[in-house]
Amino acid sequence: MATPIIHMLTTKLIITNKTALQKKYGEHHQEILDDLKTLQAFDAGRQLSTQLIFLDDAAQMQACQSTPITDVTDEAQHKKVIDDLYRFYSPGYIMLLGAQDVIPFQRLKNLLTGGNDPDSLIPSDLPYACDAAYDTDPGKFIAPTRVVGRLPDIPGMTDTAYLRSLIKDILQMTPLPPGEYRPYFSVSTFDWQDSTQNSLKNIFGDNSSLVLFPGTASLDGTNWTQQMTPKTHFINCHGAIYNPGYYGQKSSDFPLAMRSDTITGKLSAGTVVAAECCYGGQLFDPQKNGAKLMSMANSYLLNHAIAFVGASNIAYGPPTGQGLADLLTQFFLINVLNGASTGRALLEARQRFLHEMGPTLDPFELKTAAQFYLLGDPSLQPVINDKDPSTDGQSQPFVNTVQNRRDNLEARGKMLDDFISIPHHTDEIQATDPALESAMHSLLGEKQFNAPPAAKTFISRRKGHQPATPTGTSMPSVKFHVFSESAVDGERISTKVLVVKEKNNQILGYREYVSR
Repeated sequence: MATPIIHMLTTKLIITNKTALQKKYGEHHQEILDDLKTLQAFDAGRQLSTQLIFLDDAAQMQACQSTPITDVTDEAQHKKVIDDLYRFYSPGYIMLLGAQDVIPFQRLKNLLTGGNDPDSLIPSDLPYACDAAYDTDPGKFIAPTRVVGRLPDIPGMTDTAYLRSLIKDILQMTPLPPGEYRPYFSVSTFDWQDSTQNSLKNIFGDNSSLVLFPGTASLDGTNWTQQMTPKTHFINCHGAIYNPGYYGQKSSDFPLAMRSDTITGKLSAGTVVAAECCYGGQLFDPQKNGAKLMSMANSYLLNHAIAFVGASNIAYGPPTGQGLADLLTQFFLINVLNGASTGRALLEARQRFLHEMGPTLDPFELKTAAQFYLLGDPSLQPVINDKDPSTDGQSQPFVNTVQNRRDNLEARGKMLDDFISIPHHTDEIQATDPALESAMHSLLGEKQFNAPPAAKTFISRRKGHQPATPTGTSMPSVKFHVFSESAVDGERISTKVLVVKEKNNQILGYREYVSR
């Protein structure tokens, strides 16, 4: 007698707040709820059991063994409830629906505050992807285990047409052969071309399509035409807070490279974007800038992109070579091109980034891990994966594949907790070895720091207690000495950084970063 096949469905949670939607959109919020029911039916055809969760619904929350949200701004409440929902459903995908005025970002402390980094907090969705309980310390969230994305609306705006357009794009999305996503659009500052060329070589195998700003006389940032039609975009430019543009750089020249209103009608449906820029993924009320334009991230999604990975605030990377934002964004695109869903692509990118940067993270690596998030439906798979049974219509192998992958990713994420040491700022006055101090000052001179700034020092520690020697004294710790200086150009602040890694008064190495 043949064993019957049990057809299980992978669970996807769409999590939102009905009261917040009603407050924002009035009676028209029902249009969004109706669209979400259509999306549930669409997902069922993709072997997804999509549950629509209202965080403020007392009966629904009780059924999920949780408590309803009573304050739309309370980050701790939201973290706890989403943790409860994850434990109850064990979903393959979590999609947060709405910008931060519907479901708040988890704002984490920026360890670099007080130097030349003005960000006091890091708006983040990373904690929603981690098992660790609510905290404002980014070092608590170095073990991501969950697939999470956010389908945003526009903060402060009250027209449902935007969010309905994004849902319609999801309904029309089907995976395509890899060749459809291999051609790319990439724009970089002139000064960072070496770094961007390395990234493109790693992602696509060639860097011949890179456009530099400044560098192409016929382009002024407003007159893009066919260049933007490839379905994969990689952007390494400057961005600024509440600013609807991305900017190039050549020495002290910062020309406009792209703006949120100048990409309208120029993208292909299904575009996937990774942007390294400072504030590249920021969501803001268009009233916050003089032109009253939406963010680049919001505009990309309105123009039928289906996935956007970007940073919520000031991001960093090396001026040449590879590191920080370069790596996290390229890992994401590599995974998408290999056939991962966009949500899994980011989870695997986060895990790979943390593993490769470990075992000792510097504070810039920690900020990078926290500040990049996915905007879009995390369950969408842009590229057909020929090795993945999920594409052949057989539901049972699909479920086994997804569930097994999630188990493996959860195990990998939890291993990071034991593997990684996280930086802690220290104000302790400690005698510095004269030879070490001399070596660091020589390095600062070599790297053309105008006036050697005071170092901000971080000690690297595991989550547990610091091991002690038989005499009871602590073992020598890895320390990071951070030196930074900034130059202001209009709304943009350009910061260069030198991070010196030291143990037991010996320099182990150094890294150079600049703000993106």
